[in-house]
Amino acid sequence: MGYARISTDVGQDITSQKAMLEKLGAIVVFTDVGNGSKLTGRDQLDAAIRLLEPGDELLALHPDRLARDTGDLLTIGKRVIERGAVLRIHDPAIRFDGTDMMSEIMLTLFGMVGSIEKHFIRARQQRGIEAAKARGVYQGRPATIDPARVRELHAQGLGPTAIAKTMGIGRASVYRALAA
Repeated sequence: MGYARISTDVGQDITSQKAMLEKLGAIVVFTDVGNGSKLTGRDQLDAAIRLLEPGDELLALHPDRLARDTGDLLTIGKRVIERGAVLRIHDPAIRFDGTDMMSEIMLTLFGMVGSIEKHFIRARQQRGIEAAKARGVYQGRPATIDPARVRELHAQGLGPTAIAKTMGIGRASVYRALAA
């Protein structure tokens, strides 16, 4: 069983990861699109781990496709071995089955590398935002909610839950718009 992840489906394609995993022997490849800096929202990774049976193998191409954090990478590894399976990473070659201290050290090391990489990505992003603000071109994310429409629906007698459903937004957004 294989696992592939891309950060965003805009400008990125998961096809090459899937093809490589299949070439390496994965019969089924689970894929997620989303940030690798946290485990929440990684439904396909969770599904892959839940389906593992003793003797199975979960294969990923690189450690950063699984996680960009030491704790998360080790958590994934431990969840895999709790199922009686093996976590195998293609590059660098790591086979984690819970019996070899060196493979746990390698997971820890590459988790640390992922954490450092995540830190540098955020720092570069922040510098870019600050530079754009200094040039007057950064305005933040465009508004997705029309506060006037929220107030209009509220004036018509709709409550926050009904407004949220009507507009396809969260109730907290309705409360913020009404408070503004």
